[in-house]
Amino acid sequence: MASSDKIRVGEAIIDLLVREYELDTVFGIPGVHNIELFRGLHHSGVRVVAPRHEQGAGFMADGWSIATGKPGVCALISGPGLTNVITPIAQAYHDSRAMLVLASTTPTNALGKKFGPLHDLDDQSAVVRTVTAFSETVIDPSQLPALIERAWNVFTSSRPRPVHIAIPTDVLEQFVEPFTRVTTAVALPVAQASDIQRAAQLLASAKRPMIIAGGGAINAGYALVCIATAIDSPIVLTGNAKGVVPSSHPLCVGSALVIPGVQDEIEQSDVVLVAGSELSDADLYNGGRALQFSGKVIRIDIDTEQMQRRVIPEISLHGDSLVTLTALAHELNISLSNSGSVRAADLRQSARAGVRQDLLPWLDAMEQVMPEGTTVALDSTQLAYAAHTVMACTTPRSWLAPFGFGTLGCALPMAIGAAVADSTKPVLAIVGDGGWLFTVAEMAAAIDEGVNMVMVLWDNRGYAQIRESFDDVQAPRMGVDVSSHDPSAIARGFGWNAVDVTTIEAFSTALAAAFEHRGAHFIRISVS
Repeated sequence: MASSDKIRVGEAIIDLLVREYELDTVFGIPGVHNIELFRGLHHSGVRVVAPRHEQGAGFMADGWSIATGKPGVCALISGPGLTNVITPIAQAYHDSRAMLVLASTTPTNALGKKFGPLHDLDDQSAVVRTVTAFSETVIDPSQLPALIERAWNVFTSSRPRPVHIAIPTDVLEQFVEPFTRVTTAVALPVAQASDIQRAAQLLASAKRPMIIAGGGAINAGYALVCIATAIDSPIVLTGNAKGVVPSSHPLCVGSALVIPGVQDEIEQSDVVLVAGSELSDADLYNGGRALQFSGKVIRIDIDTEQMQRRVIPEISLHGDSLVTLTALAHELNISLSNSGSVRAADLRQSARAGVRQDLLPWLDAMEQVMPEGTTVALDSTQLAYAAHTVMACTTPRSWLAPFGFGTLGCALPMAIGAAVADSTKPVLAIVGDGGWLFTVAEMAAAIDEGVNMVMVLWDNRGYAQIRESFDDVQAPRMGVDVSSHDPSAIARGFGWNAVDVTTIEAFSTALAAAFEHRGAHFIRISVS
């Protein structure tokens, strides 16, 4: 191949991702250090979504990934571009989601030398290594195809986690022949057939079984329903599993793992099947106290490290949740009763009683107005906490929230990412006024991208949850009474349709009108 036929490394990376990995959307901000990546994006025809801050790029990629089930991809500059995206990387890491972060870094002749070039980090890869499956700096361009393949094996054949690849600016500019894919596919782990049979026998003998499903079982809804029906067991979902089993199913308790009454029922069950959940503190929200199982536990997880955390199981099934649950369902053939649906109904009542009652009318109003199949993105705010527990969800990959990391400000950009993923689906973001201010500039990006979405702002004049925590320990309040002054004016300034409401009736009317018209709609609920 003649030198004139060669392309720059930045172009070659994008070309490989498009040809072999079906890349069609990238989130990122261009800079002087990553122009070659954007040259490649321009030539490829890939859709580039440009946020107003790199943090927004990461959250958008995460929301897009949840909605599509594919890795979200970011193209960023070195130094501050990378450090700005660490929070969404960490969120994806804690919630086990796939994200590929491509970032420029310091020229090779200055790596680790402390010469002080623009955007220099002494070791950029090390900065994010603790919140990625792996983080590597590429000196030799020939390393890139193998690294990208390694990343995709992480995304598809193990516990999904973010991957960061740093490419020095001078390497990005080198001319190379187009990359060829290095195929090193790794098969999904499969649980032993004998262990699956033992698990089926244990479940079949259970008198008071319970199923807990986490985000690792997001594709296994049908198998979960088959098993639950066979053994007459309620199904409790973590936040990341919301929608895996439709809320309308009589055996579905919903995402109510945080409710003490639901935890009590789990602890009293004689057999508990835990599929794709690490049973983290964030899932339980009970002060870090692990569930005290009185019965036997069966755990299914693709990550062997999770098998021994929180609880030592009677039976460990190391494998993909969909494959393992499907095999387990085939082993079960049991006569049915209806006690499971009765227990589930009682637990749903307990869950509804366990949240703040003054929030329920607002959530009920949303459910009555929301179109079927609405994607909902939620921030860390009081209204969202209750929504996780009581609002219905009928489909997986339609409930977006920072369950594992508890991030503020993520709902707006995550909602934008989901809206980019599928412009035909209605999208609703539920945010608090404090968190909204973290990423408010992304309202401009939403207009630029022409997304259709509705944002509901719960405006209680500050960080109300933290304000209450100060009061609980009788500490003087500091820094919690913040104000956005006139949120609706800000929204209109960005080009959104905006309205203020103070009553349930006005809220219902405004929300219905927003869903009926395309565009970006902002509804502020002013809480006294």
